[in-house]
This record gives sequence, C-alpha cells and structure tokens, in this order.
Amino acid sequence: MDTGDIGLKVLEISSPVLLAALTWAAAKLAQLIRAKVQNEYLKNALVRLDDAVFTAVKDLQQSVVEEIKAASSDGKITDEEKKQIKDRAIAAVKSHLGTKGLAEAAKILGLEGGALEGLLSSKVEAAVHDLRRTAPVPNGAAHGGASSPLASAPVA
Repeated sequence: MDTGDIGLKVLEISSPVLLAALTWAAAKLAQLIRAKVQNEYLKNALVRLDDAVFTAVKDLQQSVVEEIKAASSDGKITDEEKKQIKDRAIAAVKSHLGTKGLAEAAKILGLEGGALEGLLSSKVEAAVHDLRRTAPVPNGAAHGGASSPLASAPVA
C-alpha cells in the first residue's frame, strides 16, 4: 500500500463525516440568514410605524393645535379637543400605513383585536411627549412644558 492508497482510504472513511459537518454548517448558516432577514423585516416595520406616527403628530401640531390654541380665549385646549386631535392623529397614522400596512404591522408584532389600536394610541402619546420635550422656547432651550395637548388626552 502506497501513500496514495492510504490517502484515498482516509478520504473514503472521513467523507461522510465531512459531508455531515458541511450539511450541519449550511443548515446553521441558513437559520442565521433567516433570523437576520426576519429581524430586519421587523425593524423596518417598526421604523415605518414610528415614522408614520411622528409625521402625523408633527403635522397636527403645526396645522391643528396651534390653530385651536389661537382661536381659544385662554390659549388652552379642552379635554374634548385633545381627544379629537388624538383621534385625528391615529386616523392619520392609519391612513399613512394603509390597510395592508396595518395588517402587516399587526401580524409582525403579533397583535390581535384592538391591540394595534392601543399600540397606535401609545405611540401617538410617546411621539407627543417627545415632541413636547424637544419643542423650543423663546430663549432657544428645550423644555418639558405643555406645548402639545395630545400627551394628556385620555386614552379611548
């Protein structure tokens, strides 16, 4: 028996083990890629949802809230007006996402029934809070004052 024959015998004996190891590595790589794709898909859906919420809140802050405050004798907004503005914000988010986007978000996040509505309501509240915290005051500093009424609107 020469070296070539020994090498062939070793290859013949070890090839099933090498093939099994290669198959296992390929399966693990496929799992890793699938998980990465699912995570990216979830991340993109959440970014899109956050973007829609923040866009709706900023739009209403500029177009509706300031107008209502200016029309009010004391410059304040009533609780009923706050609720109406919040409902408009949620409706705007739903419009931005569309029926397919809402169904997709509910599916991705595992939400059923009114849970998506609750999530949208909470995200609107959070966006208003963030907007209020970053709203500039005349001296240029950010404050925690009540520049937007949606943060204190009752949850429906």
